[in-house]
Amino acid sequence: MSQKEIEILQRALERERKARKEAEKILEHKSLQLFTVTQQLKSANLDLQESLREKKSELKGVFENINDAFVLIDLNGNVLKMNVAAMNLFGYDLKKESLNLLHILHPEDLEYTAEAFKKLLKKGSYTKYRSRIVSKKKIIKIVEVNSSLVYDKYGKPVAAQGIARDITQEIKIQELLEEQKHQLNIIFENSPIGITLSKQNEKGLLYINKSLCKMLGYSVKEFQNMQVQDITHPNDEEISRANREKLFKGEIDNFTLEKRYLKKNGGILWAKTTVTAVRNNEGEIKFQVATIEDISKERLAKEQLIESENRLSSLIVNLESGVLLEDENRTIVLTNEKFCDLLSIPVAPELLKGQDCSESANQSKHLFENPENFVNRINQLVTNKKTVLGDELKMLNGKILERDYVPIFYKDVYKGHLWTYRDVTLKRNYRQSLEAYKQKYSNIIANMNLGLAEIDKEGNILFANQSFINITSYPKEEVIGIKIYDIFKKEEEVKFLEQKIKERKKGKTDSYEFKFIDYFGKEKYILISSAPNYDINGEIIGSVGILLDITHLKSLEIQKENLLKKLKHSNQELEEYAHIVSHDLKSPLRSISALSSWLQEDYGEVLDEGGVKNINLIQDTVEKMENLINDILNYSSINEQHSTVETVNVYQVVTHIKSLIFIPEHVEIIVDENLPAIKADKTRIQQLFQNLIGNAVNYIDKEKGIVEVSFEEDKDAYIFSVKDNGIGIAKEYHKKIFNVFQSLGNHKDSTGIGLSIVKKIVDMYEGKIWLESTKGIGTTFFIKLKK
Repeated sequence: MSQKEIEILQRALERERKARKEAEKILEHKSLQLFTVTQQLKSANLDLQESLREKKSELKGVFENINDAFVLIDLNGNVLKMNVAAMNLFGYDLKKESLNLLHILHPEDLEYTAEAFKKLLKKGSYTKYRSRIVSKKKIIKIVEVNSSLVYDKYGKPVAAQGIARDITQEIKIQELLEEQKHQLNIIFENSPIGITLSKQNEKGLLYINKSLCKMLGYSVKEFQNMQVQDITHPNDEEISRANREKLFKGEIDNFTLEKRYLKKNGGILWAKTTVTAVRNNEGEIKFQVATIEDISKERLAKEQLIESENRLSSLIVNLESGVLLEDENRTIVLTNEKFCDLLSIPVAPELLKGQDCSESANQSKHLFENPENFVNRINQLVTNKKTVLGDELKMLNGKILERDYVPIFYKDVYKGHLWTYRDVTLKRNYRQSLEAYKQKYSNIIANMNLGLAEIDKEGNILFANQSFINITSYPKEEVIGIKIYDIFKKEEEVKFLEQKIKERKKGKTDSYEFKFIDYFGKEKYILISSAPNYDINGEIIGSVGILLDITHLKSLEIQKENLLKKLKHSNQELEEYAHIVSHDLKSPLRSISALSSWLQEDYGEVLDEGGVKNINLIQDTVEKMENLINDILNYSSINEQHSTVETVNVYQVVTHIKSLIFIPEHVEIIVDENLPAIKADKTRIQQLFQNLIGNAVNYIDKEKGIVEVSFEEDKDAYIFSVKDNGIGIAKEYHKKIFNVFQSLGNHKDSTGIGLSIVKKIVDMYEGKIWLESTKGIGTTFFIKLKK
């Protein structure tokens, strides 16, 4: 080496020495600054503790004896102290457990609470803050809090204190009262009956609802300047005033009468009016509440009824049915000639008016096959006073009569009854001959699960069975007679059905799926099979359709497709996220590893034994962390789509694993040479057994360790087992060890996540994994895979 080269190296070495000394000076300066700041913090903490001790002493009496809940928290929400009332409110005892108020806040109130806390920090106090909390017993409570900040001697906030009051019941009562008030207003405003509220000795009506305004035509403002007598018909004012005077004197508390009111347009309204007095404790009238029910139509109907009675009398006389009208005392009011003919009564109908019918049944019973039943049935109907139609009566002469009984009520008061008798002998004979055929097919149609509908050529529904009603959700009474387009209302549905009906008219038959909106707005899918309907002459008169509700099947198909899409998308996001996170985590790990290596190389001679040990510990920890990241990446990358299914010789895979992993000298791995071949991805099977065998080797604590890999053959699967004589696993951890998140939280290395990888691979092949283990004796994992 030349002298010049030696001089260059010496200058370089000198620059390096100077740089190192400069770095040491900087490090010494920074260490001094750190020490100074640390001392200041210690001093501040001592001052804060002294200040808190003083405040505790001052507030102790108030804190312990206050009836409301008192809570002292730090600025992170951790409860430092609370009284008995607070313990009862939250359900927590600080002597037994810690508590953070943020953890018991209702999730929906977190954002609002964060804003409130910012205002508290800004203003120093916050009143009437309301929020929901979830107690230890999972009971949601509403609290109102008045809070303020606690400062140290430097004026810096260090904590917050507050008085909390449970207002849950108060809020519920307020909500109930508001709801009842709202409902009462709805009832008043939407009642078809007019309602007024007035006060004695005060002019005008205090309250008037919409119905009364609509009835009489006055506005609310006009009513407020009017007295009751201003809208009462002059002919009814005297009786109205007499009842009001009795009300004021306390002789009555309410009265009801029918009276006339003067409408704004000059008309007259008949109304049933009920007035009720609302009295105070002294019995004086405080308010009068009046309800006014429009009965104009009823009054008109009463007048028209008298006119119709005369017309009805003429009609009944000429009916083909025998008619007998009796009053409430069973006196004949009206009858006709047909009635006299059917029951062989040898007098004119006019002569029967006013006659007592109490014994008429006994006089006619000899005409019937069952005389006593005829009499008893009449007495039963008259006693029960319920409508009965179509009573069948068989006469000795072979005739069959059909009888109807209709009781007559007016304003719920019984006024008599109407009997009608019809000769249905011929009709009944035809009916009996058709009944057998009708019964045969009616039960089938009515009870089958398929909807059935008959439609004419114009699209009108002629018949629909119960299943059709259930599928379309249309009321049964509305379906018959309406057009099929009125059920399937959307434009595309109507056009589609119009086309199908045209095809039916041409004699075409087909089946198709159809989507529509039912009566209640629910979307449904149906399978329709339709065919033309012919009359006895072979002419097309419409069509017949059979419906099958396939909504549930379609819903399941859609759910399946959506779930598969979501699952695919989630798996892709998870895999991408795992790769990104693993890369981001590995980068600082590599930097830590490199820096610790440089420290060991540059300062290995000056570090004591503890320093070297700590650096080695850093490198070991970095290595374990990198292994854990790799395992997470492996776990996330296990995907059935990336698998290549082939015939895998499990014995060869396990034998190969023995050469890959580290096996201590005191551990022996015994492999069954008859391990079978299965259809699977070779890499996944290697991951599965490598994790299980590696886990078994790592946790053997015996002088002579044994790991056995064997199998049993089931009907359609193989049950593999990996058995060791290691430390064993406590029963409470048997389920947790297969969960990737539990594993990450409960294990110091990546063994736990390795078992999670095993579980994921087993699930991928629709297999099953379980274990048997005794702590201190050993563990056996069982894996069931399809052949």
